[in-house]
Amino acid sequence: MNAPENLQPRLREKAGELLARFGAAERATLLIKCWMSHDARWFMAVASAHGIAEANRLNQIAAHEVGKVEAQRVARALKLSPRTLDDFLLAQELFIALLGPDLLDYDVFKISDRAYQVRVRRCFAFDNAARGGIAGRYECGIFARVTGWFDAFSAQYEINPALGKCLKTQGQACVYVITLESNRGHG
Repeated sequence: MNAPENLQPRLREKAGELLARFGAAERATLLIKCWMSHDARWFMAVASAHGIAEANRLNQIAAHEVGKVEAQRVARALKLSPRTLDDFLLAQELFIALLGPDLLDYDVFKISDRAYQVRVRRCFAFDNAARGGIAGRYECGIFARVTGWFDAFSAQYEINPALGKCLKTQGQACVYVITLESNRGHG
């Protein structure tokens, strides 16, 4: 009896040919959508199994920790070493551009040599929480991720207001001020 043929090399080649039909932007968009679908379903699965409070708690932890890892990975790849406020603002924009620039609609304002303000007009997390019927109990994971970015570089910072319940779900504007401590330099 002949040994069965390993189909994987031929399948990999065909899959590569199919994927080659996508441009880089199309591939990135598809990956982002797939990841966001996973993120929303993970959150809802945890909320269903363990309650919304536990889902919020775990989401905060996971978002913060993934923020640290992705910031270090992207910084290594691009040879970045943010030290000043301007460096961090550029790094933040790079991370958002890579992870899904269409997921948020926001403005960034530098308000001093150590502080900036972010005003989020539209946020995929809030939109998904509203669609899922949990907006009133959802706690922001987006800025937990941002704090992970700062922690990746051992930056000392303050975020105001403190992280917690999604500001939009409370009928407030989503506006945060992030201040770097002076030992990080000026930019």
